[in-house]
Amino acid sequence: MAFNSKISKELNKELILSCIKKEGLISKVEISRITGISLPSVSKIVDELVEEGRIIEFGVGDSSGGRRPVLYKFNGNFRYFAVIIIKKVYMSIYLINLDGDVIGEDKIAIEGADDDDVVFSITSGISRTLSNYNIFIGKLSNICIAAPGYFDYEKNKFLINGIPVIKAIDLHEKLSKKFPNVEIKFVSDIHMTALGEWTRIKNRSEKKRIVVIDIDRDLRENACFAIIDNGNILKPGRGYLGRIEKDMIDMADITALKKNGYEEVGKLINDAKAKKAKAINLLTNLLDFLAQTIKHILHYVDPDSIIFHGYIAHQSLIEAVKVKLQEENLACDIQKSLLNEKATLYGCIEEILSNLFSQDEKFGKIYNVDFYK
Repeated sequence: MAFNSKISKELNKELILSCIKKEGLISKVEISRITGISLPSVSKIVDELVEEGRIIEFGVGDSSGGRRPVLYKFNGNFRYFAVIIIKKVYMSIYLINLDGDVIGEDKIAIEGADDDDVVFSITSGISRTLSNYNIFIGKLSNICIAAPGYFDYEKNKFLINGIPVIKAIDLHEKLSKKFPNVEIKFVSDIHMTALGEWTRIKNRSEKKRIVVIDIDRDLRENACFAIIDNGNILKPGRGYLGRIEKDMIDMADITALKKNGYEEVGKLINDAKAKKAKAINLLTNLLDFLAQTIKHILHYVDPDSIIFHGYIAHQSLIEAVKVKLQEENLACDIQKSLLNEKATLYGCIEEILSNLFSQDEKFGKIYNVDFYK
């Protein structure tokens, strides 16, 4: 059966574009050699990509005896996307180019706002950032919104949890009306945090599977975990976002930590060392909870590393947890996050760019894994 020439050309076009993006600076001859596409076809497609603005000429290379070849590079400013990270009392808006570079950012308070206020803040925040950098709205291709919540497959909606001012079921529809030509995607913040942590280590170590355990610095009444296996998000069978539920594990009384003035775990540890009974009891509960959570995860998952994020990202706490696990002959690599909110941002960037450019359709998708019987 003859292959449709139009489809073939589009596939070759995407292959050539991916090649240029990966290689940085490259000539037509090198593109042909790497991709296996004939030089006349490469030449024609590259000229089209230049005309479209997706790539640009960027100097000349070394000569091998003839004319010096023109070099081409990917134009990261051909399109842009926005990342919005929604927290309980504020949201951060980032403008990103296709190289993954942060072009601009804004932070907007949303405490006491309703969903209309949030939509206005997102719309005006993105528009203001684009205007500050003289970028036309038509250059915006995607909006990625990371928030605490889960995707309801029956309603085909992402539902935001823990932020009562937002009626999440309406948010996508309202934003779609404001940005009719932009793809809008909602993602779980804990998933993106874990993916972001993975992107920071993927090129520097052999760690393939990581688990992120998060207790938000707002000390919400639940804790979350997420698993990344070589870039893929593994979603537990129970709990759409890996929420640690009370019927799975006895949770520490997180509310009591804040009630007793321990918004920072460092103060809790210092007071426990000073033999303050209140702090000792709270720290014991937290250590028991974390050790039990890790034992539960180790039973079903074999992670290369576990990363503590948010409230529990403290080296002294990690050392105490390791001691507790060693008492039961359990050992695993535990590290604290150094990225904070940036981990969520890096995860969103990885998610969007992998969907735009990855040749592997599986990359970045969420897989159901039944870790609970």
